[in-house]
Amino acid sequence: MQNGRKRASYSRCYKGGGLPVLGVALVAAGLILLFMCIPGWAWAALAGLLLIAVGFVLIRLEMGR
Repeated sequence: MQNGRKRASYSRCYKGGGLPVLGVALVAAGLILLFMCIPGWAWAALAGLLLIAVGFVLIRLEMGR
């Protein structure tokens, strides 16, 4: 017995989200697509910028938690 007091139990919480990893992967894929595209491939450059933007949004969402 511990003087009749209940011992408080604590649990540890670990962040297990994969959003930053996915965000970094999307940013990397977007940068590769952007730098490897020839100026005539405007759609590929636009897709690269879109991937970069989505990656940053995912990183920001995870950092805000």
